[in-house]
Amino acid sequence: MREPGHELARRLADQAEAVCRHYLPNGRRQANYWTVGDVRNTPGRSMFVRLRDSSKGPPGKWTEYGVPSVMLRPCDGALSYRRSKASTQHNVSAREVS
Repeated sequence: MREPGHELARRLADQAEAVCRHYLPNGRRQANYWTVGDVRNTPGRSMFVRLRDSSKGPPGKWTEYGVPSVMLRPCDGALSYRRSKASTQHNVSAREVS
């Protein structure tokens, strides 16, 4: 039997579009992705969430461009940013967070 966390992640991934519509309503669907400004639900296109399984990865996997470091705080599940001087000066690559 799978661990409860794995089961929850699988169930959320199966409903990726509904989860995005609920938690990221400022975004919109573009083909097989949900695009939005960032994890704080700002308007824009810097973050995308994969909605369907593809050769690039599973549904629910998300990527945000321009974020030096994203950390999930286990105590309350809130997303927070931790930025260091070195990473904010020359960050041009995307970080994938699963």
